[in-house]
Amino acid sequence: MYTSGVWVVKEGREDEFARRWQESADRLALDFQGVKFMLLRDRENPRRFVSLGEGWRNPSQIESARETPEFQDAMSSIWRVLDSGEMTTLDLIASVS
Repeated sequence: MYTSGVWVVKEGREDEFARRWQESADRLALDFQGVKFMLLRDRENPRRFVSLGEGWRNPSQIESARETPEFQDAMSSIWRVLDSGEMTTLDLIASVS
């Protein structure tokens, strides 16, 4: 299972967003070992970021992560620097190497 976020950051707050996201992902990685977190930045629109989480075992594990006080606090901090954001949970349908 995968998680994804699409984030549009307030102008001039891009570095702050990346730092806050990194701090949140670092905390989650300690509690949910085996899940890999990545943050990507759009080359055409440097205010747009995409985050990915891969390696979740099941939906309950994702829900548990999102319910932790640490995650809630981190998301509250992150939302302050965003114009918009969207989080989704994804199932892998196909993979090509």
